[in-house]
Amino acid sequence: MRTTLFKSLYIVLLIGLITFSQNPLFNIFFEFFLLLMTFFSLGRIVINKQIAGFLLVNIIYVFSSFFYSVFFKGDHILDFLLVYKIFFYFFFISFLTGKYFLEKKDFSRFFKIILLIFFIKYLISLLVFNNTRPILFYENNFEIMFLSLLFYLYYILNGKVHFVYQFLLSSIFLISGSRSGLLILFFVLAIVNYRLIIKRIFFIIPIFLSLLFITIFILEQRTGGAPFEIESIDRFKFMLVFIDETKEWSFLKFLIGSDRISALSEGACIELGYYESLFSFKNNGDCYSVILHSYLLRVIYDHGVLGFIFIIGFIYKILRSSGYSYINIIVVLGIVMINGLSVSSFNSIYFILGLLFFIIIKNSKPKIN
Repeated sequence: MRTTLFKSLYIVLLIGLITFSQNPLFNIFFEFFLLLMTFFSLGRIVINKQIAGFLLVNIIYVFSSFFYSVFFKGDHILDFLLVYKIFFYFFFISFLTGKYFLEKKDFSRFFKIILLIFFIKYLISLLVFNNTRPILFYENNFEIMFLSLLFYLYYILNGKVHFVYQFLLSSIFLISGSRSGLLILFFVLAIVNYRLIIKRIFFIIPIFLSLLFITIFILEQRTGGAPFEIESIDRFKFMLVFIDETKEWSFLKFLIGSDRISALSEGACIELGYYESLFSFKNNGDCYSVILHSYLLRVIYDHGVLGFIFIIGFIYKILRSSGYSYINIIVVLGIVMINGLSVSSFNSIYFILGLLFFIIIKNSKPKIN
């Protein structure tokens, strides 16, 4: 049944290829896909012993926060779910850890097909519809992070990635117009080509500089052709708001985060009023950390440094118990944290979907070193 469910992803790819408008139904499908995959993976050994402790802490944290926030403070349940999304994902992904069923050849076929579909869709969007921020599913910052995770998993399983696939990936990321995506591209290409870079450093430098100039050009296009200035980046503005909101925090508050869950100040909400669609579901003018976009800012505000360490630790434990090396895990975390500079990264179903592929590959586990 799980294999049949996996094949349903091909149908979604085809729908994404012929759909040229942003559709949240893709997100709903992927979350439903995660739920069904979890349900069909329930077996005799339900939870991997290596992550049982993390899962227990996760459950206690979510339930205690839920009762305090929703029942005691009266926060809207949907605001709570947005802030605690990654912890709910952890619950489901825990039941899938150690349940290997996807063959390497099936994954390799899927990767090659999704890479080609991304390239075709993004190219058509740009050349035919003049869309400088093309999408396959919903939002390209999320989905190209997902694609980069699949790309790196393909590299782990095969020990190399053919130039054609690297070219397609680079083209997709350059067409996407995503700033965080370009950083991920540089990062993941450097990882998979590190041996070649060392051997051909004088040949690689011109290529790197060329990509750098292309990146600067894309950044200027995103600012209407004006010279690139950091003050013009909305994420920089969000960081300034975060700094202003936390400037009087104590060391303890940085460790544990704000009160579960806390709205930003009225001034911050007014300053970021052009993102009104991200305001509280209570429709009372409140706004929460989600409006800061960057998950690295959001997680510190909502869960503190300890909460962030717990998230990193849980992902580390999941991947380590699935047979991946320290280097593999660092790269995965590097990809998602670069994405977290801009958007919700860890809190996105597209990250969890990428993580899912890492833990369900059957009989293809790399040696731990």
